[in-house]
Formats: sequence, structure tokens, C-alpha cells
Amino acid sequence: MKKLILASIVGLLLTSHASHAEVGITAYAGQTYSQTLTTSKFQQHELSDDSHYGFSVDWHEADTKYGLFYSEYEGELEGSTQHKVKMEYLLFQSAVYRPIYNNLDAYLGLQLGVNRLDTNFADADSFFASGLFGGLEYQVLDSLSVGTEVRWLATIVKNKSKVTCDSDPATTDMCSWHFDGDTLNQFQVSANITYRF
Repeated sequence: MKKLILASIVGLLLTSHASHAEVGITAYAGQTYSQTLTTSKFQQHELSDDSHYGFSVDWHEADTKYGLFYSEYEGELEGSTQHKVKMEYLLFQSAVYRPIYNNLDAYLGLQLGVNRLDTNFADADSFFASGLFGGLEYQVLDSLSVGTEVRWLATIVKNKSKVTCDSDPATTDMCSWHFDGDTLNQFQVSANITYRF
């Protein structure tokens, strides 16, 4: 009898929970803007401001959402276009929604995870990443919404993390560069579309 009551309570909770929550899949595309990089020889390099794409799978409940976000950016060093840089973010994210107008909501959230940095001139490495994001979402249909978003991505990198970028064999340290400070800042401006079910 106790098992039957317990099973009924669990079933009721699951049904009740499922009726108020939805899974949402969001696709993102937009432009990434990056911080300047400084070499050990105090040369400055800009990462190209290039496009990115991404997606997230989130659990939407009432005025909140939480889930996993993935984004990929591929660019190059502007002063040295043969040096390619690829970044892949995998982050846990959580956000709170607030209504603004009919079918239009604003949201603000936090993210935490990892940035895998890969280049064509050094070994790939993964770094801790975090940041903030916010945007606007317009509900087109019950299960479909479109929006815009700005995302700040901060990757924590120690200055001793080095990669080689100088093709001149006469230099001793091969122009090892490091990130300017302990954090690489990137900003993503995206348009997105979300389907909920």
C-alpha cells in the first residue's frame, strides 16, 4: 500500500511538473567581437571580428530557463591571417524572464563552463569560462519565438599559457604570445529562434 501511495505521489508530481515546463531548442547566429591579444614581446594582435553559430537546449519553467549552451567561433589574427583560431564554448546557463509588452519578454542570465581554444599553430587547450547574457524574445506562436541577444564571454587564461605564432626561426622564444591580462573577453551579438515542446 505504501508503495502504491508513493508511486501515485511521484506520478502526480511528475505530471504536474511536466504540465508547467517545456524543453526549448534555440539556434543562434551572429557576430563575435574579441579583445586584443598581447605577445611576450609586447606586440598587439587583434582577433578578427567574425561570425559564430550556436545552439542551446533549455528547460523552460514559468519565468526561468536553464540548460546547456554551445557556440563555435572561427577567426584569425588580423595582422597574420595564416594563423587561425577556433573557440568552442560549452556552458551551463540559467536566465530569468520579465514581460515587457504583449508576447515580448526580456531576459538576463549567467553562464559557466569551458572554452576549448584550438589554433593551427599550437596544441589545443581548454579554459574555464563564464559570463552574462541578456536579450529580447518575441513569442510568434505558442511553441515558436524569435529574438536577439548579447552575450559576454570571459575566458580565464593564465599569462604563462603560451602558443607560438612567429615563423621567424631567428627568434629565441618564437614570439610566444599570451592573453593580455588573465581574462580574454568576447562579446557575441546574435539573432536566435527557439522551438519549445
